[in-house]
Amino acid sequence: MKTAAVICEFNPLHNGHAALLRAARESGADRVVCIMSGSVVQRGELALFDKYERAVHAVRAGADAVFELPAEYVLSGAPQFAFGAVNAACALGGETELFFGSECGDVGTLENAVALLGSDKTNAETARLVATGMNYPSALAKAAAACAASSDETAAAEALSSPNNVLGIEYLKAIIDTGRKISYNTVRRPPFDAASAPTSSSIREVLLSGGEASGVPEFTVQSAKRLSASFGHRSERLLSLIKYLVPHARKGVHDDSEGLSDRLAKAAENAVDLNEYLALAKVKRYPMARIKRLTLNILLDNRYSHNELKNRPVRFLNLLAADRRTADGTLGSVSAEVCATRRDLEPFADDFSVTRRADELFSAVCYPFARNARFV
Repeated sequence: MKTAAVICEFNPLHNGHAALLRAARESGADRVVCIMSGSVVQRGELALFDKYERAVHAVRAGADAVFELPAEYVLSGAPQFAFGAVNAACALGGETELFFGSECGDVGTLENAVALLGSDKTNAETARLVATGMNYPSALAKAAAACAASSDETAAAEALSSPNNVLGIEYLKAIIDTGRKISYNTVRRPPFDAASAPTSSSIREVLLSGGEASGVPEFTVQSAKRLSASFGHRSERLLSLIKYLVPHARKGVHDDSEGLSDRLAKAAENAVDLNEYLALAKVKRYPMARIKRLTLNILLDNRYSHNELKNRPVRFLNLLAADRRTADGTLGSVSAEVCATRRDLEPFADDFSVTRRADELFSAVCYPFARNARFV
């Protein structure tokens, strides 16, 4: 059985995401399975809709099943996010091909970028730029551009300026580093257009401000209308928890370094709104997504180290939604334990603890939701 594995967030699902799922299906796959972020997303934010709502959207757009990427991987950097997602995809069983969207839409360019980033020259130049105070993503992109020695390498370096290209590169690196026998393909994301090809970020901005989104399926529109009452006070509720918990954070939280959590604590004590908190917490050395992720890691008391994340076996997969017509065949070949209810997750309580706290945070800030898999 051939599986097309799609790593995603669908926050929210738009027409471009639906096109990616169609492309995965048209590749000749027997089933399309998503590995999706849950209550928190990689930008260091709470998702717009709860994870089950978004998983149902994925099934309606063409997926056979949606499994959750544990929150500790979601709230880490791109390499750990990619490693966790690739590991989960490899537990699906059968012949697996990884599908993902990218701005360049060219596997060869991404492969060239992997080689360029792996060179000693690029690594040395990146370290030099970081030592000057430049944040790591910017330093990496600038170093790659400086070290490119051909037109192909120049194109590869230019790909580093786009976020989905960067994630795609990390997926390829994770496959290489782990020696996984998994193929991969990418689908080009169309250029941004507010009406026909919006980004998830632009859609969230419209919906959170009370507008109506375009470029999305009707089920996304209906979910937004039904859940719009929860949009109004999220920032205030989240800030209240930040002000209460961040100043009292224990040491050893995931991705804390150079006293960054101390800076966040001072920002929490002085901020009057969420935007001010982020402005006070921001430092040149780290991108805003890193600040947001560390904030959520503190709230969730995520204490996994990078090394622990890289050495964890996939003992279970948390099922969020599945097509009831194909569920038996899709789920039957998964090598890990499939969990569809809270009771199923009880034997894995330790491994699921950060994800469970992420669900509780989402429920407190956004709205409560039932935590059982949906069969559509």
